[in-house]
Amino acid sequence: MTSQQQQLELELHTLKTTINNVGAYIYIKDTNGCYTYANQKVTELFGCSLEQLVGLDDSYFFLTDHLGDLQENDRKVLEQGIEIEGEERNIVKSTGETRYYWTVKKPLYEEGQVIGMYGISTDITERKLLEKQLHEKQALLDTVLNNIDAYIYMKNSDAQFLYANKKTAKLFGQKPQTLLGKTAEQCLGEEASVDFNQLDKQVLTLGKKVSGQEQFIDEYGETRYYWTTKVPLKNSENEVVSFVGMSTDTTEIIKLKEQYRRLASIDELTQLANRRSFTTQGNSELARFLRHGCKFVILLLDLDYFKNINDSFGHAVGDEVLIAVSNCFVDTVRELDFVSRIGGEEFAIILPKTDVKAAYVIAERIRNNIKKIIVNTPFCQVKNLSISIGLSIVKAEDSELDHILLRADKALYEAKSAGRDCVIEK
Repeated sequence: MTSQQQQLELELHTLKTTINNVGAYIYIKDTNGCYTYANQKVTELFGCSLEQLVGLDDSYFFLTDHLGDLQENDRKVLEQGIEIEGEERNIVKSTGETRYYWTVKKPLYEEGQVIGMYGISTDITERKLLEKQLHEKQALLDTVLNNIDAYIYMKNSDAQFLYANKKTAKLFGQKPQTLLGKTAEQCLGEEASVDFNQLDKQVLTLGKKVSGQEQFIDEYGETRYYWTTKVPLKNSENEVVSFVGMSTDTTEIIKLKEQYRRLASIDELTQLANRRSFTTQGNSELARFLRHGCKFVILLLDLDYFKNINDSFGHAVGDEVLIAVSNCFVDTVRELDFVSRIGGEEFAIILPKTDVKAAYVIAERIRNNIKKIIVNTPFCQVKNLSISIGLSIVKAEDSELDHILLRADKALYEAKSAGRDCVIEK
């Protein structure tokens, strides 16, 4: 063997070794789609030798029901002389295993004519399975996040949305994809996004979990409240690069709390302050007097002969009368005065920054306006009402609200004893 032949043999051996160890499926086919050459990786996949492989087409090794893309690609290369690059899938007969490949196929020419084709296919099955698993997990996560009764989102260090579930996107009047890259300020305006920006800045600055209440006015003009937790996400250098936010709509809870608070402080029938609120306000006025000397007056008012109204016309009419009397009080007193119902037909009014003379004027105005009330119902008409009023101003020796109330109560008793429909001061 000459040295040239030896060199050629060495190069062929080197090429064969390289092709067999390249980590891809390399093969050559004739114009009929039959194999004329394949590297070791192909013969191992088919479980045969190269001699057994030559002259056979893919139908001997793959399930024919799943050869559509593969055969179509071969046909384009062999008949149209075009190059193909893309993904292919087949099922190996011997194992029943589905494999995925990234394939490059090109025509072979001899004197300008296509005499066959060669292909290089890289097995991407593991990657495809991982992609499938990732897709399934992502779909599961999206299903959970889009159906959970919470607003879930992710923002970068510039407070731009990187992710938002459907509930969050709808809140901002966007679709999930169109919200990405935007800030709350761009969607809601500077004023409406103040609360959102405040917690965003806190989590980015402090680098730790923060929680708090956020609110904004929705498209219907209603204030919505949210309890929000924001958690920072850091890079390898411990820098905050983004954060995840979770918000729960607490509007109904806030409203219920406000309703309960109102029920605890408001008389349901008349919508005036109740005894509890009166006591709280009275103690505040007394504290202001003890600190700054700001005088105030308390009026105790009792509707005369109210029992007769209930007995004659029933409690439903009596309620209408109480409502009319309450409205009369509110319309008669000043804006700074505090009107309350503290018992059946008994009321109390606090007159801040008022002396006895001015209090008398207000009390008389009330007494005269009560006389003008006429309550019409489908069954009767109630008029000629009157009221008795006890008046007491705070004094230097008063250290408790009860001291003033005791004098006002005595004054009211005297007004009743004096024939009612009058004002007495103690």
